[in-house]
Amino acid sequence: MKRVLMSVIAVASLVLGASAVAQETSECDGVISILRISNYVDTGTEEGLREASSKHDAWYKFHGVTGNKQVLIPLLQYDRETDSFKKDSSRVATIHLNSVVSVKSQEHIGDAAWNEFITLYNENTEIAESMIVCLPESLFANEH
Repeated sequence: MKRVLMSVIAVASLVLGASAVAQETSECDGVISILRISNYVDTGTEEGLREASSKHDAWYKFHGVTGNKQVLIPLLQYDRETDSFKKDSSRVATIHLNSVVSVKSQEHIGDAAWNEFITLYNENTEIAESMIVCLPESLFANEH
């Protein structure tokens, strides 16, 4: 049941993200993206999540969507005693860059390749929070 719920949330995020963008593009002066904070499940790994993300990108490309990307962002914890950073092994962030272009592939959601990467996501993580963000265009500017 949990896996089905996570699949529904993933699809809803895509659909809701596209609807919100269509209605309020003037609200974002940059790149509309979906940021998710996820917890690793007991058997989940970063490698498994990277495989899901890679298959997710491949699915979009196969369906003609090339203007977006899934990015895995490790979270860090700061240790004051050692004045160092350590990778958070229990949580991870992912961002679906330029998620609005994915609307072009909506009719294919739920096909075998879609279900394959959703299964991989669910075998590795559980979404704790999902939000639509507006990334400033300056993050993507080439500064020479």
